[in-house]
Amino acid sequence: MTQVFYAQDEAGNRCRVMQSLEELQPPANGATLVYRLDDGTPVRRVDNDTFQVMGSGAYVTIVRE
Repeated sequence: MTQVFYAQDEAGNRCRVMQSLEELQPPANGATLVYRLDDGTPVRRVDNDTFQVMGSGAYVTIVRE
């Protein structure tokens, strides 16, 4: 399962955030949602509309068109 969000930073730069469901490694069971930018940079979901880029700490907000 993959979902794509379009987001934008404070400077107006747009990016795509991809959400995917990844299985946990043993001994854990189940799966978790993982968020990444197009280039593979991990992001953390802060709330329904905001993500934080893990490498820089920058925030991007979902663009609803």
